[in-house]
Amino acid sequence: MIPAGRSGYPLHSWLVILLAPMMLAGCSMQAHSPTLSLYGSFFPVWLIAALLGVICTVVLRLIFIRVGLHEHLPMPPLTYLSATILSSIMIWAFWTGGLAI
Repeated sequence: MIPAGRSGYPLHSWLVILLAPMMLAGCSMQAHSPTLSLYGSFFPVWLIAALLGVICTVVLRLIFIRVGLHEHLPMPPLTYLSATILSSIMIWAFWTGGLAI
């Protein structure tokens, strides 16, 4: 049995009332996801930023191998995954204007 609140409504009803506006905030008509037109198709910017983040990480890995840092990394997959996520977020933030200099 779900405990009732002070007003007599069950607790899950209050959770739905509180969470529904947050979940529907992304469905507003004014908000647009940033897209880029490539050859007539619209791609979301986050997808291109993720692809560029992977490319940046491959270049970073090649630099680490060239310099000799790759052998000294404690957990290379975790390091490169973190570099991919960081570079993707930074590219996305610069692209969308969320991180203006």
